[in-house]
Amino acid sequence: MRSVRFLAGLIITSLALVGCTAEEEPFDSEVGLQLFMWPWDSVANECEFIGSSGVDWVLVSPAQEHIEGGAWWTNYQPVSYQIQSRLGNREQFQNMVSTCAEFGVDVIVDVVINHMSASYSGVGVGGTSYNKYEYPGLYTQEDFHDCQLTFDNSIQSYADQAQVQTCELLGLSDLNTSLPSVQEKILGLLNDLLSLGAKGFRIDAAKHISPDDLKPIVAALPEGTVVLLEVIRGPGEPIQPEQYLELGSVWEFDYVKNMKAFFVDQVIGYVDSEARFISHAPSEKAISFVSNHDTERNGQAINFGQSRYFELATAMMLAEDYGTPMLYSSYAFVDYDGAPRETDGLVDAIDCSSVSAPKEFYEEREWICQHRWATTLKMIDFRNRVHGAPVAEIYQSETVYGFAREGKGYFITNVSLDAAADVDVVTTLSDGTYEDLFSGEAFEIKDGKLTASIDPSSAIVLLAKN
Repeated sequence: MRSVRFLAGLIITSLALVGCTAEEEPFDSEVGLQLFMWPWDSVANECEFIGSSGVDWVLVSPAQEHIEGGAWWTNYQPVSYQIQSRLGNREQFQNMVSTCAEFGVDVIVDVVINHMSASYSGVGVGGTSYNKYEYPGLYTQEDFHDCQLTFDNSIQSYADQAQVQTCELLGLSDLNTSLPSVQEKILGLLNDLLSLGAKGFRIDAAKHISPDDLKPIVAALPEGTVVLLEVIRGPGEPIQPEQYLELGSVWEFDYVKNMKAFFVDQVIGYVDSEARFISHAPSEKAISFVSNHDTERNGQAINFGQSRYFELATAMMLAEDYGTPMLYSSYAFVDYDGAPRETDGLVDAIDCSSVSAPKEFYEEREWICQHRWATTLKMIDFRNRVHGAPVAEIYQSETVYGFAREGKGYFITNVSLDAAADVDVVTTLSDGTYEDLFSGEAFEIKDGKLTASIDPSSAIVLLAKN
């Protein structure tokens, strides 16, 4: 994949623009951004800002025609492979992709190829009539698994690999992806999206598809197609992300859980341990993230209601050197099913132009626009400026964690809710006065050390001078 990286438009002290560079290696991006449930026209309108901020690719929600309904998860129950959803039509999708490309932003599409719908019959948002195992011109009952391993053909135990990969996930009709005819139709969808300019895919529920079934599909894609796989790590389960690494990169869900433990639960006793990443996918194959649409709803991650923690965890993710970080931009919800506002079956337009900082409270279905927070923009620049510098001089106390990006930058955070923390830490930075990217305050480095008091739920981030 060719990805043009628009390095950060916000330079912390001088506000000068950083030049852009072109890189040729597959999946060479530094930062991605999931725009959950964003309509295509709104993504197109936002891509100029996204490109100038230093984000390299956006992950958009599924484009396939899906069942009708008010919940967000209806987008994950396809009924055909036509590009028509509550987020827009085929022409709007293509316009979004081409517009984003103008600003150096690639589009990765969430694709649902493990299953079709769970409802017994209905009409999709594009007018397609269907029933659970019959999709005109696409699939018939012979194209689906009939696992016969549980009383209702649904997954009952994640300790049973055959159940996970051949039975139905939450009652969703499970495609028999081992069939060449099914693989051919899936490839038809993927190649269609590529023909519209998409650069690659997030494969939803990849854990529920055998790697042996996915291999011929991935192998048939054009060279350079980005493949990202959702394989949720479960302790003691027979299916693990490492089994999919030859097919693409994977989201590291343990990273998400750890971020919540560090910032929400204030459990940071092992954050500096050499063993912290042992259970994680290799950094070069991992997507690191603070939250996504599933984890913020199932309680495994920091969510929009914990905006200060979300801000700090995002900063730490961008400051670290593990994985390829994916930012998350979403909306507020009251219940698990909550979806953004719609008019005539289409998600309403989004305008993030007035957002620059997190709020303590959000109304239901209000767009959070986390990618517009000033501190996040500064941290994207930080990441680009310290790229290639190893993590060094790790510091950890009861509620404080800090580290240098050797010779180029320093990050330290205090996760305590109510107590400031005094620190005296080695930064590897040259002596002088530095502006904190978070507060704007000035801090002095003397003999290579930072001596300071860090406020509760706060951070100090310093960049080396040019």
